[in-house]
Amino acid sequence: MVSHENVHQLDDNSSGVQQVLAELKRNLEHSLAELQRLGPELSRSLQDDIQLPYQADMQLAAKSVDILHEIQLLLDPPALILADHFLVAAAESGVPDALENGRMTVEELAKATKTKPVELNQILRILASQGIFVHSSESGDAYSHSPASSLIRSDHWTQWHNWISLYGNQFYDIARGIPESIQADASRCAAQVHFDTDEHMFAYFDRQGWLPQLHRTLGGGAAAQLPGIFEDYPWHDFDGGHVFDIGGGGGSFLAGLLRRFPALTGGVYDLPHVIEHVRPKFRGEDGEFADVGDRVSDDNLIGGDFFQSVPSSVFYTMKWCLHDWRDDKAITILTVIRKNIIMKPEGRLVVLESILNPGHSSRLSRYGDINMMMTAHGQERTLKQWYEPAEKSGWRVELVRELRRAWVKAIELRPLLN
Repeated sequence: MVSHENVHQLDDNSSGVQQVLAELKRNLEHSLAELQRLGPELSRSLQDDIQLPYQADMQLAAKSVDILHEIQLLLDPPALILADHFLVAAAESGVPDALENGRMTVEELAKATKTKPVELNQILRILASQGIFVHSSESGDAYSHSPASSLIRSDHWTQWHNWISLYGNQFYDIARGIPESIQADASRCAAQVHFDTDEHMFAYFDRQGWLPQLHRTLGGGAAAQLPGIFEDYPWHDFDGGHVFDIGGGGGSFLAGLLRRFPALTGGVYDLPHVIEHVRPKFRGEDGEFADVGDRVSDDNLIGGDFFQSVPSSVFYTMKWCLHDWRDDKAITILTVIRKNIIMKPEGRLVVLESILNPGHSSRLSRYGDINMMMTAHGQERTLKQWYEPAEKSGWRVELVRELRRAWVKAIELRPLLN
């Protein structure tokens, strides 16, 4: 079994930055210990629901929270900013694209985006306070890009803007079904409650014509995380071999892997209607992945049901897939793959999934856990919770790699010998 100490994390050795961060960590740990030592005194001073706090205590606490938030904005990866309707309004009105050439007054911005200046200013002020856009008011309200807002330009290579539309609209609406879905006698997940259907979310999205949007969004998110995923896991072990991406969706992960390793060939295995969506991307001059299409044959774009079978291979990958299923279903999927792996010393399944951890910096995995709950009866897992489904399906957790600027970890599973 892999212990938490065995989780690999690469060290950038970035000297000055590490010194400042190490000092910050020491100071914060000391301050936290001192605040905890105050205990009831601190609670009475700031959190009593009857007695008003001392003015000085309240002001110092508020200023401390503001400073800590500024630190958080400096240290948090910009992609951790989640969509809400303010952000949907700004993105769909074209604000990120309008700011591409620099700072604009709110009046100029409203004219460029055909919006109302007063209402636009109200929305952007909120977003700027969260680190999305930069607000200045020296000579009237004006805005410019922050590192986070620059990511959501429509021409940005990560295509994060797709997440705003999907999560700020369909997924936002799905959340309305959460209260009913958690009742003891409920059988539908929140998505099924909201859309009043017994169909699986993917089937329903397909029928509504939303499946391309879903794959475009997930594919863009995968592409944005590829630099860290490819740099921090030893994919060179695969080079010269063949890999099947199980539940490979829109094909962007496999395409990125093939571009990085020119001696690698591969295939995508997913539901038949998904493969019909993927196939044209690897074919023809206009195909999104046509540059690697010669290493993905038609015979390796396979539609099927991974609860029943998967193609044989030495190497497998699964990204953002097993979190759709509770343990019993995940064990079935992993068992099917284990039965079909070609037994060689280098053979493995690399699972790319979030791992639940405590702490504010890991909150995205908890949001992901809720998304899986409300759309697919699914779940994210702690590292400990990966051991049982792996071992019950004939695998061992060989190692877990931290992947920089990625939401997921690389969980390497090796087949247990019979």
